[in-house]
Amino acid sequence: MRSFSERREINKLGLETFFLNLENNHYDYNINNLVIDLENKIKTLEEKEIKNHDDEIEIIFLYKELFAISEMKIIYAYKHFEIHLKFLIKASYPDTKESSFFKWESVVDFLKSKNIKLSEISNHKEIEELRNLNNSIKHSRNLINNKTKNIEEFTNKKEIDYKDLLIFYKRIEKASSDFIFSLAKHIEKDLYHFDDKRIESIAQKILLRMDDKTVQKLIQKLK
Repeated sequence: MRSFSERREINKLGLETFFLNLENNHYDYNINNLVIDLENKIKTLEEKEIKNHDDEIEIIFLYKELFAISEMKIIYAYKHFEIHLKFLIKASYPDTKESSFFKWESVVDFLKSKNIKLSEISNHKEIEELRNLNNSIKHSRNLINNKTKNIEEFTNKKEIDYKDLLIFYKRIEKASSDFIFSLAKHIEKDLYHFDDKRIESIAQKILLRMDDKTVQKLIQKLK
């Protein structure tokens, strides 16, 4: 059976290398090829010297399909991020329940309880934009609303098309892995870094609850 110090180092190493195990977004490759295929079909139809009614209808539907596909890229990107976020938190804090992180606010509150501020995590702004756009796609009739209107790709636009969504996606594409990597570093600090001030705080809490005899027992257990 491994000692506590060995288990600690294994857990710490797992946290330090967690980002290496982030799976790629496998959805992207096939969808990107489909976007190219649909765009080529539209180009072929639009370049016809004489277009009939069926051609016009097909072009309309191809654009609608491109928009739907672009929306799905956003939805899948956030789901992909969410899966890894919850896994990281659960693996780092085994006593937590994944179901308790159903709401983003619950995640933020939990991290705050560990002295991890969202504003200090890399790419938090991009993740917030991705989250808001994901929610708008799933729950709102209008993608441009108070939550999304300040996204730079949507600025001063009354309507957006599929290219706006793809340009946004391209900008935030790496934000998920960067956020997870940064968060893992903050979690590592919470779990394994103890400066004098933190040790003093822990000691004071223990002394308020334990008598001298119990404190000595604890010291022996820690050796």
